[in-house]
Amino acid sequence: MKKSCVALLLIILFFAPSLAAQVMQEKTISGTVVDIDWVSSTLTVRYYPDFGINADEINLKVTSDSIMHKGTRSISLSDILRSDPVTVTYYDDGTSGLKIKRLADLNLAGN
Repeated sequence: MKKSCVALLLIILFFAPSLAAQVMQEKTISGTVVDIDWVSSTLTVRYYPDFGINADEINLKVTSDSIMHKGTRSISLSDILRSDPVTVTYYDDGTSGLKIKRLADLNLAGN
């Protein structure tokens, strides 16, 4: 009985990581920054999913892995302003909301 329990446990431990590993689907939106929360490192972006008919807002978390650019230079969260036009690629890791993978700040006036 012990051998079968140990074998079953080893099988579960062997296959569990592959079952938990899901392909994180990335989505890309273009819109305007309407709010910035520096404490929680979160941006709120207003975008138009229906090609200009209905506006929607989405909260996106900036992580240490987020890649952010303005033109050719790298930027940080403090370089982003409200009303900046942005293009954001994000993903949902399933634990703590939507996270930014890449962000392009299209406001090149302050570059």
